[in-house]
Amino acid sequence: MTCLLTLSLHGDFAATGPSGLPVDGLSARGQVLLACLATRPEQRAGRDMLADLLWEDRGEEQARASLRQELSQLRKLLPQGTLGADRASVWLEPGTVQIAGAPPGGVFLDGVALRGAALEDWLRDARADDAAARVAAHLAAAEKAMAADPAHALAEAEAAQALAADDERALRRAMRAEAALGRRTAALARLARFAKRLKAELDTTPEAATLDLAESLKGTAPAPRRRGTTPVLAVLPFDDLSAEAGDMFADGVVEEITGALSRVAEFDVIARQSAFALRGKGLDIPGAAAALGADYVVEGSVRRAGERVRISVQLVAGSDGHMLWSQRFDDRLDDLFDLQDRIAERVAGQLSPSLRQAEIARAGGTAPGNRSAYDLYLSAFPEFWSHTGKGNARAIALLDQALAVDPGFGPALAYKAWALAQQPAYLWSDDPLVDRAAAAELAQRAAERTSDHAPSLVATGAAIALVGAGLGRATRYVERALEIDPNNSWGHMRAGWNLIYAGRFPEAGAAFHHAETLSPLDPFRFNMKIGRAVVAREIHDLDTALSLLDEAMSLAPGMTWANRLVASFAAEAGRMELARAAAAKLLHRHPGLTVAQLQASVPPTLVEGVDNYRYRQGLIDAGIPPG
Repeated sequence: MTCLLTLSLHGDFAATGPSGLPVDGLSARGQVLLACLATRPEQRAGRDMLADLLWEDRGEEQARASLRQELSQLRKLLPQGTLGADRASVWLEPGTVQIAGAPPGGVFLDGVALRGAALEDWLRDARADDAAARVAAHLAAAEKAMAADPAHALAEAEAAQALAADDERALRRAMRAEAALGRRTAALARLARFAKRLKAELDTTPEAATLDLAESLKGTAPAPRRRGTTPVLAVLPFDDLSAEAGDMFADGVVEEITGALSRVAEFDVIARQSAFALRGKGLDIPGAAAALGADYVVEGSVRRAGERVRISVQLVAGSDGHMLWSQRFDDRLDDLFDLQDRIAERVAGQLSPSLRQAEIARAGGTAPGNRSAYDLYLSAFPEFWSHTGKGNARAIALLDQALAVDPGFGPALAYKAWALAQQPAYLWSDDPLVDRAAAAELAQRAAERTSDHAPSLVATGAAIALVGAGLGRATRYVERALEIDPNNSWGHMRAGWNLIYAGRFPEAGAAFHHAETLSPLDPFRFNMKIGRAVVAREIHDLDTALSLLDEAMSLAPGMTWANRLVASFAAEAGRMELARAAAAKLLHRHPGLTVAQLQASVPPTLVEGVDNYRYRQGLIDAGIPPG
């Protein structure tokens, strides 16, 4: 359909018909009504929402009557076929209305003279969304022009700064453009002015990424690396496939998911208002990702039928729109806020390991000589969770390479501590005392550098627990991690082990169950099942314990050390054929192994927390020499 109406929404409102002549006679409320429709998804709004927005000082019936009268007047003034309405909604007919570009410095509906709490709230949010969308568009244009036309990139970055003076993304693009034009001194002068104002007005300093860029421009550091050491994620508005106009259920779900993901230290999350500002802009995934500066995008849909809700979520690569992960969540529509919390928890729990896998794949595609400490740290994960002696050794070697690049990189310190602590615990160590001492020392160094990084806190707590350096300390680190990121499945897994060490078995079982619920396809799922098996054995449910061990070993086929648990539990259950077979596998892998050596390898915290006599006697009955 041909465009019949052009709306200018910045500065003083103006409407222009197809002939280029202005549409005169529009009331102030009529102007706001058109602006509201033009900026909403599908350019549609519910009658109740419009009546409450524009006539909040009147009763419900009177407000709806006033809306009917205003719509009647608008139909007389606007080009025919522009405005549509039914008993529930009002809309602009698709393709008939366009919004004129914003002039430099133009403020959304700057000339509105109406007053009212609802209108002022809407106008404040609309102006913020409008500014965020314009900033994002200028930033995307600056990034696109950077290589071919740095002068244009500089102009776009300055336009973004004019709209958002404190947006350091705009500052960094301006600095890069100045440098590309051969004006490094000017780029550094920009930062100096910005830092001076930031200190005076907010008593703070520029972001680390901005300071890193300045150092690279001075020639005292390598070229700027990836944005920080974490990927950037944006959660776009979900499609509500069953909502009535004006329904905010899907937006509430997205807000909770964004909040839950924002607590995950493994990635940065774009602010909700910036992502929502792109609604209705018609951008594809790569376009939206570029506008927001995101490496990955989460999108989805919501559908309701009676008391049931189905929410579909996808993780998509920002560069090319390739789908990396998708999941469907079915739930019941009981308490609205509880439902949103449940969905957010499950999405955050399952998306985190999927995003980690995507980053591992990306890091693996980087040329070895160009890998950053972060890339090398990521590359260690598949080896780490292979749960074999050789895999663990390769993980330690990769973490050593990461620390050679950046000796103070806290996550690499924490995960090397965990990997070293596993060496004696799983019979992979040639010198258990040395490995335990090294793990304890690295855990301390990691703790000094990663006080707010949940994954590193989990790793630090795991290392301390495995080497017996204090169950209380280990528990505090894991609890701190879960305060920061309540949906961290590895945090709940390690909490379960700490509860086993403390002899609190029912609570431990609940922690392992929660970890599996959050991340049902987690690469550490075998460890969660082993934890549940130990809990089952401690409450004398040996059949369940052995079944869980069988599941765990099928998930990690290279995990031969778990045969010590199978041998002991099966002997205790009177299943001697299974016990002796497991003991034989263990002795084949470790010739000359004794129960005393096995006892020495078990984490000291575990020895204190469980019925160790039963475990030891089971091993002897299965055929392993006492030593």
